[in-house]
Amino acid sequence: MSPRRRDLPAELAGALEMVAPGTEIRDAIENIIRAHNGALIIVANPEKLERLGIISGGMKVGLEFAAMRLYELAKMDGAIVVSPDLSVIHYANVQLSPDTKFESGETGMRHLAGHRTAQQTGDLVIVVSERRRVVSLYQGAYGPHVLEDIGVVLGKANSAIATLEKFTRRLREEARNLTVHEYDGSVTLREVVGAVGTFEYSVRIAEEIEAMVRELGEEGRLIEMQLEQAFHNVPEQYDALLRDYAADDVSHKELRAKLKTFTSEQLSDTMEITQALGYGSVGQTEDFFVKPRGYRQLVRVPRLPRKVAESLIAEFGSLEGLLDASEEDLDDVEGVGQARARAIQRGLKRQRDLEPSSEVL
Repeated sequence: MSPRRRDLPAELAGALEMVAPGTEIRDAIENIIRAHNGALIIVANPEKLERLGIISGGMKVGLEFAAMRLYELAKMDGAIVVSPDLSVIHYANVQLSPDTKFESGETGMRHLAGHRTAQQTGDLVIVVSERRRVVSLYQGAYGPHVLEDIGVVLGKANSAIATLEKFTRRLREEARNLTVHEYDGSVTLREVVGAVGTFEYSVRIAEEIEAMVRELGEEGRLIEMQLEQAFHNVPEQYDALLRDYAADDVSHKELRAKLKTFTSEQLSDTMEITQALGYGSVGQTEDFFVKPRGYRQLVRVPRLPRKVAESLIAEFGSLEGLLDASEEDLDDVEGVGQARARAIQRGLKRQRDLEPSSEVL
């Protein structure tokens, strides 16, 4: 799985949304490519470009933005300046003179000028290659990011969805086993480590798909629906798993951030995850038993606010303590009340009585 899309800086991610299929500017770009023309489009405030001395000559257009207007103006050799909100075409056929102190590995004149302009202004510059029919995005210090063909991106997205579904099937199996062992009091650290790895991989695949959906625009609606279905409730369960099993001196938020930086090799290493959880050297993880605090089970109790769940765990300390608590004990916790205490007991009992084949995600 390539980390390229999910790790894109916010600036480039925003640029991809701006030029996604279904937008007027993307329609203009597609027309330029079909006509075998090139283009250099700067999405910036024209006063800023003038103040920096980057643009000169050309025509002051000042027209409302329209895809066909942009397409027609791109037939001229110079650059086009469009407002940041894509509402106005300010200039056409202008000469770009960005500061040459900004380094670039680009060789073509359009790409070199575009890259330097983006670096100097921090704005989005779109370059359409006439010869190669390739669209490159530059945003500030970032780029080039080459737009892939929509069919290629759709193919990758569908493949990623299939991979995500495979991982979520594994998650259901691992979650089912965890639930059974949590109620039996026999959860091993090895089970927890395995579940953490599967959750983290699933989150990364989902983030990659989300980035593809942004890039696909209108073409990504079906992929987005498939993602919502495949990834339903996974982030909440991941958060609850980390809250349940992180060592007492480990913040679940810091743990989550640390796991996000792990390489694939680290996620496949049992000891790396064990140490991240705060258990250090424990020997054989399959022989090391851990007790859940109860977050995974409480998050599945309908309409139970997160703050109330935290109060319950603070009061009883573990899932075992929650199961041993009477209705009156639960009622005594702030924010619970008699009706909610009864619902909590019923919810935990129902989960405990689940058939082994039932889905628990």
